[in-house]
Amino acid sequence: MAVVKRRPLSRRRILEAAVRFVDREGLDALSMRKLGSELGVEAMSLYNHVPNKSALLDGMVEVLLGELEIPPEDEGWERRVREAYRAFRRLAHEHPNVFPLLVVRPPETMDGIWLVEEFLKTLREAGFDPQTALYAFRALSSYASGYAMAEIRGFAMEPAGARVGAAMLPVDNFPNIHELDSPLREVDHDAEFEFGLDLILTGLQEYKERR
Repeated sequence: MAVVKRRPLSRRRILEAAVRFVDREGLDALSMRKLGSELGVEAMSLYNHVPNKSALLDGMVEVLLGELEIPPEDEGWERRVREAYRAFRRLAHEHPNVFPLLVVRPPETMDGIWLVEEFLKTLREAGFDPQTALYAFRALSSYASGYAMAEIRGFAMEPAGARVGAAMLPVDNFPNIHELDSPLREVDHDAEFEFGLDLILTGLQEYKERR
């Protein structure tokens, strides 16, 4: 009988298995015992590679951030930033159960921190001073993570009154809702996300030119 060799346990294998588990079962279901079962090992074996659950969650953030594809430096700062945040939003749709970790757990591993350094470097080389580069990073990250969370969590994305419909509201009191009756009933997430990115990036460029 052929002997099937089990893949050796490693930190990377554990983290990737944790991401797959949470993708399937949800974050609340994750435990070291269940993850060990997923990998076919005792839970105690995991601690040789991941010291505790907090380190496991930080590592899962690292795995997701490692999936981000950032254009090369010669693409220009606006394209690099735009594509990075488009990719960030895609992570939310590809890993909706894991993505909230990116919002509540700042990168704590070297791979994750490197992405922050790369972002700040891109803006500094584009001519932004250190403080502005930091503000830009926080503004863009807050916008992209907030929009993505609203999408995957099903938060209301339309203005108040959109579900009621213009026909149920007096036109004299709500003229603007009547005017936008049809657009209010649909949300083009891609177009609206791009609109927000455009506003921030255009504002940054104009700010830089005024300095």
